Amino acid sequence: MVMAVSRQANASDAVPSWNLLMAMAMLAMLPPVIVVMVMQRQFVRGLVETEK
Repeated sequence: MVMAVSRQANASDAVPSWNLLMAMAMLAMLPPVIVVMVMQRQFVRGLVETEK
């Protein structure tokens, strides 16, 4: 996904279409954000827990 965004941004034959680039960037960021939101309680519990 990152390579596709990079190729689209560095298009030598035309001006890059920024609306498409921003949509691709948002789609690339979506899976990590979802994982953090779903696993947030476990992340915080792992940081706070001291009985390891």
